[in-house]
Amino acid sequence: MLGLFLVLMLTGIPVSIAIMLATIIGMLIGGYDLLAVPQFMAAATKSAFLLAVPFFILAANMMNALGITQRIFDFATAIAGGLRGGLAQVNVVASMIFAGISGAAVADAAGLGTIEIKAMKDGGYSIDFAAAITLASATIGPIIPPSVMMLIYAIQADVSPAAMFLAGILPGCLIGLILMLTIYLQVALGYQDCPPPIKFSAKRLLKTSKDGVLSLCAPFIILWGMVSGVVTPTEAGVLAVFYSLLLGFVYRSFDWIVIRKALVDTVKTSSLILYIIAVSSVMSWVMINEGTANDIAEWLGNITDNPLLLLVIINIFLLILGAILETLPAMLIAVPVLLPSIDALGIDRVHFGIIVIFNLLIGIITPPMGIGLYILAAISEVKIDRLVIASIPYIVTLIIALLAITYIPILSLFLPGIILN
Repeated sequence: MLGLFLVLMLTGIPVSIAIMLATIIGMLIGGYDLLAVPQFMAAATKSAFLLAVPFFILAANMMNALGITQRIFDFATAIAGGLRGGLAQVNVVASMIFAGISGAAVADAAGLGTIEIKAMKDGGYSIDFAAAITLASATIGPIIPPSVMMLIYAIQADVSPAAMFLAGILPGCLIGLILMLTIYLQVALGYQDCPPPIKFSAKRLLKTSKDGVLSLCAPFIILWGMVSGVVTPTEAGVLAVFYSLLLGFVYRSFDWIVIRKALVDTVKTSSLILYIIAVSSVMSWVMINEGTANDIAEWLGNITDNPLLLLVIINIFLLILGAILETLPAMLIAVPVLLPSIDALGIDRVHFGIIVIFNLLIGIITPPMGIGLYILAAISEVKIDRLVIASIPYIVTLIIALLAITYIPILSLFLPGIILN
């Protein structure tokens, strides 16, 4: 079934259709009753937590449509524009801030990325460099809460969404800081030519803080609401949408035309995500029913009973999987198969969730299936091969961050431990 799925993918069939066709054919060969397909598809999308997915996507789309992301970028410029690397550093800081609103790497790359690349190009930066750093910084989006991927993983792994959100804060900050250090070293050592940084101005910082303070409050309001128990993750998604609308009125950028476009884009994106969740749940059920998950757990257990070595093997597997599959179907397929193995060796599921999500996010910037590559290539008009070459230093940087997140579990578990316990 998995082999057929990969073959269908290589023929150019959309991933959602490839999953369904492979699953149905596999079930027919295995003698399963196809009446189980609609039953499992319906059951997989009944979770109340999943209602948060379209709301967070809508909030991100409205932030982009109402010009709120521009204010975030202006504020980040006032903070980090004076560092060596200038607007490249701003790019990372803006992505870290926007990550607390969007919850999706694609929203970050497509929305904020358009602003970032234009600003860097106008500022005299190499377009290849601008596209590569924008691509790398977009991986922070689903790590710093809120996060669509974390919500879905929490449902899959039966862990608290609030714990997952808190677990992503320190790793997300670490990823951003390592990217900023990479940019600094590239420029300082002469490997990357950059225009002089923007001179720091307290006046500019004060003005952009005043203009963008309400936008900057959004991540804190959303996270505080969930962690304090005032709102559920779904209600937090609704809160994010209404807060975005409120900002549109406050900033006088509200426009029915752009709101309509944001709604249409949200319906398209959410429908695809929920359909992939539905069909992947059927494939996962077949694999679990066939004993595939337990077979893999037993096989990994025979290779090693050392948790550190097991995580090396899993990281390699997920990096390869992320390079050939889109992030969501890859997670939906891999997590049910890997959970028995990590449970057997006592690896925390919340910590493992951050490892899985970040592994697969690195896949959005690696060929052949990296969706981020194609989005940024379209936005920046840089050819894919040039963008891949320009992204290599940042892929190495992100793998270093992945190793730190993998082998320093306190990064993921510290905040959930002190706040939720």
